[in-house]
Amino acid sequence: MHALRLLFYRCCAIVFGVALASVSELSFTWMAFGGAMLSNLAFAIRNICSRASMDKPKGENMTPENLFGVLTVMSFCFALPLALIMEGPVAASVFAASVAKAPIDLMLKASVATGLYFYTYNEVAMLALNNVNPVTHAVANTIKRVVILLACVIFFKTPMTPMCQAGSAIAIAGGYVYSLAKGKEKADAAKKE
Repeated sequence: MHALRLLFYRCCAIVFGVALASVSELSFTWMAFGGAMLSNLAFAIRNICSRASMDKPKGENMTPENLFGVLTVMSFCFALPLALIMEGPVAASVFAASVAKAPIDLMLKASVATGLYFYTYNEVAMLALNNVNPVTHAVANTIKRVVILLACVIFFKTPMTPMCQAGSAIAIAGGYVYSLAKGKEKADAAKKE
């Protein structure tokens, strides 16, 4: 119970650090922040449910790769009607304006390439989830956001406010402490065997 409580506090430090870094972004809006937090929650739930389903085989062909394919098709079927309802009325005018600025074949190639890259990224994430604890995967995913933020600072010369720096430092420290705790937990389990 004590180890679970420590794990919870470390994960909270990482999430708090990322939230603190995000709130201080120059282009911060509460709607975007709420959407990002909802996205984090949805991905964490998806990972936990996916991992639970990986532990209980559903047939001979339901590998992690196939599971992700099924989840992707189900997500598309769920999201398409919502996208059409919310974005449908303005989609035609935005598409017409885009075609006026860039050739349609170039836009289609870029869209397909982006989709394939994102699918591959998520496929690799699903394979990683098959090999690690869902909490470890979620923490790594959260730390990834801080790494992206720091890469933007370095490569694109994005200014960081002191609050953003503090949030990034808290998230990185939380991730480091989490990895130390997981290492100690594994060492303790090995001693007991």
